[in-house]
Amino acid sequence: MTKADHVAHWMNAADQNWQDVGSLFKAGTYVPCLFWAHLTIEKLAKALWVQDNAGDTPPFTHNIARLLVDTNLVLTTGQATFVQQLNTFQLEGRYESYTANLRQQATQAFTQAVLHDVTDLRQCLLNQLP
Repeated sequence: MTKADHVAHWMNAADQNWQDVGSLFKAGTYVPCLFWAHLTIEKLAKALWVQDNAGDTPPFTHNIARLLVDTNLVLTTGQATFVQQLNTFQLEGRYESYTANLRQQATQAFTQAVLHDVTDLRQCLLNQLP
């Protein structure tokens, strides 16, 4: 696979996850929706990492901030703070012991507000990719 193939792989996976986000939101399953939103951004961050680094395999991490630090993308303070919030959704979405707090927080309005910010961040990342 070429570098372009690796980038395309991560972008395609992110696009599939983004479609799932919409379905999960419509179904009212907000914790999984937030988890898949994190995955969308994580995979775009991995595409950007591959694009901006010599290697074709991004670090084995779910931490979006960790991935983006090794790219050419410069986040605003608000985006950096939001990325930290997104990182909590991958942990709370994976492990049942962490989901109790998120289940109370993840109302329709909360999830919709997060998805608004995810949409903006997603577009920011897509603007950096081919």
